[in-house]
Amino acid sequence: MNYHHHSALRIAALLAVVVFCCGFSWGLKKSDPCNEARTTLKTFSAATDPGKKTKLENAILKACPNGAAGLFIKGLQAEQAANKDDAISLYREALAKDDTIAEAHGNLGLLLSERGLDQEASVELTKGLMGWPDPRYHLAIAPMMSTCSLPALALFHYNEALKAFPDDVTIHAGMAKAYVQLGQFDLAEKEFVRLTALKPGEAKYRLELADVYRKAGKLDQAIEVLHSCLGDNPANKEGHRLLAEVLMEKGDREAARKEYLLAGVDVTINPEDFATKGDEYLKEKEYGKAISAYQTALKGRPAWPDIQYKLGKAQLAAGRDDDALATFTALAKAGIKDGSVYYELGLLHERSGQLDEAISAYSSSVVHDPDNVNAHRRLAEIFTWRGSFKQAADQYRELVRLRGDNPLYHLNLGQTYGRMKDLKRAMAEYQAAIRLDPNNIEGHRELARIFVRNNQPAKAEHHYKEVLKLNSDDETARNALITLFIKQKRYDDLTTFIKEWLDKAPDDPQRHYRLGIVYEFKKEYDMAVAEYKKALELQPNDAKMLLALGRTYMKSGRLSESREMLEAAQKANPTLAEPQLLLSSIGNGSRYQKNSSHTADTQIRKSKSKHNSRHVKKSRRKKTKK
Repeated sequence: MNYHHHSALRIAALLAVVVFCCGFSWGLKKSDPCNEARTTLKTFSAATDPGKKTKLENAILKACPNGAAGLFIKGLQAEQAANKDDAISLYREALAKDDTIAEAHGNLGLLLSERGLDQEASVELTKGLMGWPDPRYHLAIAPMMSTCSLPALALFHYNEALKAFPDDVTIHAGMAKAYVQLGQFDLAEKEFVRLTALKPGEAKYRLELADVYRKAGKLDQAIEVLHSCLGDNPANKEGHRLLAEVLMEKGDREAARKEYLLAGVDVTINPEDFATKGDEYLKEKEYGKAISAYQTALKGRPAWPDIQYKLGKAQLAAGRDDDALATFTALAKAGIKDGSVYYELGLLHERSGQLDEAISAYSSSVVHDPDNVNAHRRLAEIFTWRGSFKQAADQYRELVRLRGDNPLYHLNLGQTYGRMKDLKRAMAEYQAAIRLDPNNIEGHRELARIFVRNNQPAKAEHHYKEVLKLNSDDETARNALITLFIKQKRYDDLTTFIKEWLDKAPDDPQRHYRLGIVYEFKKEYDMAVAEYKKALELQPNDAKMLLALGRTYMKSGRLSESREMLEAAQKANPTLAEPQLLLSSIGNGSRYQKNSSHTADTQIRKSKSKHNSRHVKKSRRKKTKK
């Protein structure tokens, strides 16, 4: 053993010398310079010293200039040289070779964002953040989330960016806007107060602070801020318009009228009159006229949420979806706390296939109105379409909480649990649905399926029979019951079941045919022959019925009659293999008579076996060709 051990060591040492001196690989894998460059890129990304970064850049470009890492470095250099078109192309080339370079995704997202390509940019920025939490990426993606009516997500990104840029005005302004969208006016107020301190000369932040006070019902504070702002800039029309709105809400119409005049609003219009006209037109379904009336009312009183909402409804009813979307979006951005506004927004987004935006809008709707049944239902349905069954179940549970007397919500929740493989809770919901509506056919059907799976045939049978009571033509339930009877070898019950079905439509050839099959299975050949004949009287020259009759004649030893029926079946449908096989087994002698039943069954089995064999061979030939 010692000798062999030392011999193995000598051989290993010799191989090492050969590899080192002669350069042979002998199956040993060479290091890939592009892999090394990719590893170096991780060190480069983490480095902070400019000199070290330059050395690493050069090392990467020398090792693998046209690999993913090299292309990324070239993209970075192009971006630093302000060659943004080249940078975009190089980042894309790098990602085509290696999609895991997070910085390439993030930097590409920043460049696309600068060009206003927000949809594509948001995808790249998200991928970038998954591997490289650069605060610039957070800062770029935050306003996109706010624009997409995702204020909570926008706040997350703004807060992450704020860690690196604590005094960035755009961050605080974005956060304030997101808080307004969420209806969190106290937090919005804090941000606008901070903004007025950071930018005391910016009138827009003081106006936005006044508007937040107004939305929060702090009208006196709003007036105070507006008077201060207008004192510094008396020609600010937006300030006068906002002050007019606040004064209107306080009931001071005369003072409001003066401010409207200073804002350039047409005070000759009586907005209330046009609003009333709009309501009348809307009731009469004169949507075009209603839209015009509401728009005129808003000229006399621009910020009037109730009329803006009615305008959106009229636009929606008139099929002017783009206009309605603009109207409801403006209301949402203004921070309105009305769940119905967000519900309408959700409908519009869903109608145009923008499901993420629809989910966001419906979610905002239930935040402002937790009892909005329609919003919960739309969310449940979208989550179901997407296969997000846990989220769908959450929404259906809310629907059951709100409307526990609705069997449909219990049924839908049960089906969602079924998709989650939670059969126990699914069964409870189906039973609740049936208690509320004993004629709930889907509830009975689903319970029957669960009981079959749980090996509870008696309960399954009960519910399948309930299905048939409600719909006697339900083929699935009937076949399931037949299967249950056969598995339990309840052939007499099966016969009774089929006969009762036949009694309901005695002129249906298919029912006679099915009863014939049952009698044939029970070896009651005379009864089977009678049913097959009746089926053929009602539906002559049916190949499968002729075959069944010929087969039954053969089983009962009536060979000449069998031959006649089998030949007729073959003529009716030449593609059937069974008639020819059975005919070939009959022959001319009576030696087949004794075991004719066994012969028929054997030939049918052979026929099926040959068919399956042919199918397998055909499949193999197809695979060989491929």
